[in-house]
Amino acid sequence: MSDTPTIRLAGRDWPVPVLAPRQNRIVVPTLLELIPKIGSARAGEPHSLAGLARYLDTAAYDQLTDIAFAALTRAHPGLSRAEFDDFPIDTLELIAAVRTIALQAGLMRGPVRE
Repeated sequence: MSDTPTIRLAGRDWPVPVLAPRQNRIVVPTLLELIPKIGSARAGEPHSLAGLARYLDTAAYDQLTDIAFAALTRAHPGLSRAEFDDFPIDTLELIAAVRTIALQAGLMRGPVRE
């Protein structure tokens, strides 16, 4: 069994190993911009669609998909963006993936929580 953390997208668990510069050049600056928005959404009205809508606009949603796709390419370099963009991914899955991706990018320390 692998110790590599996973994220759940489109009903599937995807391994996310420690990210390389190829992924981090996308993931790190995007997360640094995005994390305050997610924090604000969670603090204002956790689990509320209205709270998410206030902070997670189209640009923020695109950033979530950019970091998720970049993170997946570390373990799945053959995954195309077109294929990823057609996955049936739940928005809350994308938000839940942020912590694991941040850990694997070296932006946070600590164990990945399931």
